[in-house]
Formats: sequence, C-alpha cells, structure tokens
Amino acid sequence: MPPEILIREATPGDIAEIIHHRQAMFEDMGVGDSSSLAAMLAASEPYLRRAISEGTFRGWLAVAASGEIAGGGAVVISFSPPHPWDVGTRRASILNLYTHPDFRRRGIARLLMQTMIEWCKREGFGSISLHASQFGRPLYAELGFQPTNEMRLKLK
Repeated sequence: MPPEILIREATPGDIAEIIHHRQAMFEDMGVGDSSSLAAMLAASEPYLRRAISEGTFRGWLAVAASGEIAGGGAVVISFSPPHPWDVGTRRASILNLYTHPDFRRRGIARLLMQTMIEWCKREGFGSISLHASQFGRPLYAELGFQPTNEMRLKLK
C-alpha cells in the first residue's frame, strides 16, 4: 500500500468530491466541452444521492495522512439477463477512477482498483467491466482486464 494512504468507502457527504473527480477525469481525457461538462455536473448530484442511498453506486476514496483526498473510484451495479459466462443478473462496472495530479505515480489507482476488485469478489459478481482511457489501460491490463467487443451509438 502506498505510504500514508487510507482507503475508505464514500458516503453521501462525499458527493461533491466524487463529482469533482468525474469532471477532472473527463477534462484530463479531453472529453466534453464546457457546456456538456456543466450539464453532466448538474445531473450528477441527484443521480448520486439516489444511487448511493439505493446501493447501486459504491464509491471509495483514497485519503492521505494530511486528510486530503488523493483519488477515488466507484462500482456501479446494474441488472441484466444472465450470460453464458455469468449466470448472475447483477453487473459490476468500475468507473470514475481518478487520482489527483499531486498524488499520481504512487500506486493509488492500483490500490483503489484492488479494493474495488476485492469488494466485487466478496459480493459474488461473476465479472467486472469498465471503459478504459489511454491512461488507465496499462494498469487494467496488468490487473487482468481484457478488451471486449463493445460498441456505442450516440443518440444525442
């Protein structure tokens, strides 16, 4: 574990931090413009309040000894019919993995990923999916994630 980093579960009191991470993550990837990011931010708080209370959004934060939030990540739980490779109906998707620039290259993203993977194992999920940026792809591959054939059609 990186020195002086504690991983804790996020609470409704952390929503502003989660939203900040989401915005910074998209900005770092060069995704979205000021208008689309503002719309995303406005829609995020009501979603997170509901999803955290329902248990379909589970977040973790990396906290430095100083009390600063160094990064975070989340698992979103959804439901779909069984697959040949997973007969369960609950699906786990990791998203929002973000490390503050002052804390990068210290193993924090890896620690957050390991925490979320272990949580998913304990919860009995058959697999985990995520969307990988160019920045995260090497870490995800090291942790055993494999590319899939997902495609997307934008309707809006």
